[in-house]
Amino acid sequence: MSTVSRLICGLLALTAAACGSSDDGAGSAASTTAATSEKVEIRTSVSIAPTPGAEPIATGEVLEGSTLGGSAFCSGGTLRDTHGSSDPEVPLIARTITCPDGKVQMELTPDVGPDLPQGEIQTGTWTFVGGTGAFKGLSGSGEMEIANDPEGDGPAHETFTGTVTR
Repeated sequence: MSTVSRLICGLLALTAAACGSSDDGAGSAASTTAATSEKVEIRTSVSIAPTPGAEPIATGEVLEGSTLGGSAFCSGGTLRDTHGSSDPEVPLIARTITCPDGKVQMELTPDVGPDLPQGEIQTGTWTFVGGTGAFKGLSGSGEMEIANDPEGDGPAHETFTGTVTR
């Protein structure tokens, strides 16, 4: 074995010893892979299709100020909504957000019903159901609020808040 090989092996052995169990017996940090929960806030501007039942339902963009785990999230990214169910009685929306570093798939469930207001503000829930690139393995859920244009001809502004894990 050459001197360089012995030096590398020695450094690896020292590194392994340093990363081994600590005095408190907690073990190696590298041996645990616990998912961490992070806050998310996504702000969007969305143009809703003027015709009921249209595909796509809506298109839009992610606005500056959106965050994922305290970092900027996909500012300027695009979004596309389609019907999440072929049953018109199921108010599920399938959303794809396309960012420079991957895509996020979400399911949106607006609160609807005869006893709920359908005016300028609408609420509901959302769930991350898939992702690619930097968002592969991302999961989470939360609440959404949609502020519709009072005149009915401008974009809606949405805010999604909740937690995600990677």
